[in-house]
Amino acid sequence: HTYYIYSLAAFQQVFYRGIEISGSPTPGSKEGDGGGEEVNVSARCDLLRRNITLCIFNYIRRGLFEVDKLTVATLLTLKILVNDGKMEASEVDFLINGGTCIDPGNMGPLHEWMPESIWRKVKALESMPRFKGIGDSMQSDSDDWGSYFDIEKVEESEIPGKFKDKLNALDRLMLLKAMRPDRLINSLASFVGDTMGKEYISQKPFNMVSTFEETSKRTPIFFVLFAGVDPTPWVESLGKEKGISAENKRFINISMGQGQEAPAEAIVKRFAQEGGWVMLQNCHLMSSWVPRLERLLEVVSEDAHEDFRCFISAEPPSMASMRNMPESLMQSCIKVANEAPSDVKSNLIRAWDNFSPETFESCNKPNEMKACLFSLCWFHAVVCGRRRFGQQGWSRKYSFNTGDLLICANVLQSYLDANLTVPWDDLRYIIGEIMYGGHITDSWDRRTCNTYLQVYQQEGLFKGLELAPGFKSPSPNEMDYNAYIKYAETSMPPESPLLFGLHPNAEIGYLTNSTEKLFFDILAMGGGGDGAGGDDNSNTIREVMSSIQDRLPEEFEMVTLSLKAKPLLEGPDGPYIVVALQECGRMNALLSEIRKSISDLDKGLKGQLNMSQAMEDLATAFVLNQWPGRNPFSKCMWEKLAWSSQKNLMSQFADMLLRVEQLVKWTDKLETPKCIWLPGLFNPSSYLTAAQQVTARNTGLALDKMTIETYVTDMWNESEVKEYAKDGTYIHGLFIEGARWPRGKEAGDRFEISGTTCAGSLCDSKLKELMPPTPVIYVKSVPIQSQWEASPVGYLRHDPTIYECPVYTTSFRGPTYVFMATLKTKENAAKWVQRGVALLLQTDK
Repeated sequence: HTYYIYSLAAFQQVFYRGIEISGSPTPGSKEGDGGGEEVNVSARCDLLRRNITLCIFNYIRRGLFEVDKLTVATLLTLKILVNDGKMEASEVDFLINGGTCIDPGNMGPLHEWMPESIWRKVKALESMPRFKGIGDSMQSDSDDWGSYFDIEKVEESEIPGKFKDKLNALDRLMLLKAMRPDRLINSLASFVGDTMGKEYISQKPFNMVSTFEETSKRTPIFFVLFAGVDPTPWVESLGKEKGISAENKRFINISMGQGQEAPAEAIVKRFAQEGGWVMLQNCHLMSSWVPRLERLLEVVSEDAHEDFRCFISAEPPSMASMRNMPESLMQSCIKVANEAPSDVKSNLIRAWDNFSPETFESCNKPNEMKACLFSLCWFHAVVCGRRRFGQQGWSRKYSFNTGDLLICANVLQSYLDANLTVPWDDLRYIIGEIMYGGHITDSWDRRTCNTYLQVYQQEGLFKGLELAPGFKSPSPNEMDYNAYIKYAETSMPPESPLLFGLHPNAEIGYLTNSTEKLFFDILAMGGGGDGAGGDDNSNTIREVMSSIQDRLPEEFEMVTLSLKAKPLLEGPDGPYIVVALQECGRMNALLSEIRKSISDLDKGLKGQLNMSQAMEDLATAFVLNQWPGRNPFSKCMWEKLAWSSQKNLMSQFADMLLRVEQLVKWTDKLETPKCIWLPGLFNPSSYLTAAQQVTARNTGLALDKMTIETYVTDMWNESEVKEYAKDGTYIHGLFIEGARWPRGKEAGDRFEISGTTCAGSLCDSKLKELMPPTPVIYVKSVPIQSQWEASPVGYLRHDPTIYECPVYTTSFRGPTYVFMATLKTKENAAKWVQRGVALLLQTDK
């Protein structure tokens, strides 16, 4: 993150503080042969190492986002264990990098409960000595291992069979990473706590006094702003203890914005001479001015008054790689990132705490106000807490804050006072489209927000409406202000995705992604057992280069293809032919860049060319098993020329080979596939447009009067497709997140659409089945109906039997949106909206 920048001077200062807190050394004993002196020196060194390590860790941790604290603690722990000789570097490397067996062999009875991807990882474990024979053991004791696999908190359970006595703490982490990566975060926290001490995991509440003691006239404090966190009271209360306040004009708080530059600079200069505290808030809004501030602080701090202090606050950039603060300022500041708890109960109570009994008494409908306001606080807690589920929660990051809640509460009271009955539609529109909706830029996220309001803001609030499973809206007639707080503290079910309307799989997916990110970050920082450089990296780079070069396909002969396509372009399949030519052209550009960049890197490694930044970035990507160019600072062109993907290097390269194979078959005779692997195209929407063009030509309808709708067939394999689809096309290879499509008898009665047999409707996911595949899908071109609503994402049907489902290229969602599918549902579509159900063209593996 661009905020994680520290200077050598800061490190030295913290290093010496670690020595200071260790106290003075105890003199050694003079008895015997002087051995006592050696024991004291050794103990003294151990004490210094422990205190200096903890002091530096706490200094770093104070400025870390919550999501990164365990990453740094894990990295530190593994480095120390390897350095002390308590763990082998090769074992730590295996934990970080993982492994996958190319030919794992027959699964035997394990296929009944174990996914094949996990079996490959389990067999890869056998390369480590203490895991020899674990695959055979699992097949012999399949039921025991199956029960172990299904345990919710598997990290607290005994490992089946003989391996419970053979495996040490690090081995258990390896096993969890292979079988249950969703539980590895909790296990890692326990591992770090047991190894380094609980203080490395359990952080004390933020202490402004102790933080202030580390400051000086040359060292500002930089507060990272988060929703629900305001550092102003911390600074004001401490200032009053020190005799510095707004009343005696020695403390000034400035909210930065246009026109505030000159006043801020004047105050900094005056307080640097006279002594005083200045707090400059929301500096992220003035990113072009902040470098001037940094230079000003550098100048005035040279001979500043001893009581001069500068406090700065800013929101973090939306992406970790973006820079909104100068690097030199980040180096000199003491950084404080004190995030508010993200659980629903804490968010709800904190939201309710913004109001008082007078809030109800000032309204002429106090009971209605109580019920609606409690529901509004619940809504606020849910939309804020939903962020932690990643893109399945919100496809983009939104800064919902307490200000939104307070304004909505004022609107609520005004509308209740001005109307005889509760104007539900007006309230839902103002809250969902204007107040909270003002933050939202994605159409599907806006639908999610409005769906929550449809569920939470309605007449049922006064009749025990269920806000979440097991948590009903209490009767306002029986509740006062404090009773609502007590109800939230005592009656709320345990924290789970169900409180947000999500499936339990959402948490499994979130924890699994957190595990993968943690180890990737460690690897990217050179945190493997052997460090970051050396011959091992050179060998890895050459192996990856050789593997890619050996399998890299030849480019398509575009001249020959164009000549072959020319007489067919005016035929009925002309639009499809155009798509094929475009896809081959884009694939050629990617293949050419891959071939050239690898050749250049090879020459650079041999000393035949100077190593450029692009070559360095390519080599780094090979070491990290990352698709080159995915790092936003990389100079490599692979990512810009490829399709959107979350896969690692070798997985995406294998995916590219499959795409080339499909194009080779397609262009052999330029016959349109009966069923296209839609995820295998650079621009899948162009193929769907081609399907509409072909239908428009056949039916004589205007292209701009047509759209598409989707029907899920009863064919689970593309080989079952024997005929071309009428008025459309068949597609396969899609996955569904947040739900699943039933198979066989579970799909129910079959029905026909234009000669295509379809079956099934959306149903609940199976536990641990995060992205199940879908059957072949029939994409049908249809004329636009007058009752349909045009929107930025497609034509909305508003049909209760249809779930309007977004289709994305990857699980990153947001900017990877492709088209809207229409999926059959027997349940209320609001359920699938809250669950974040979407179709994906590819998984992340």
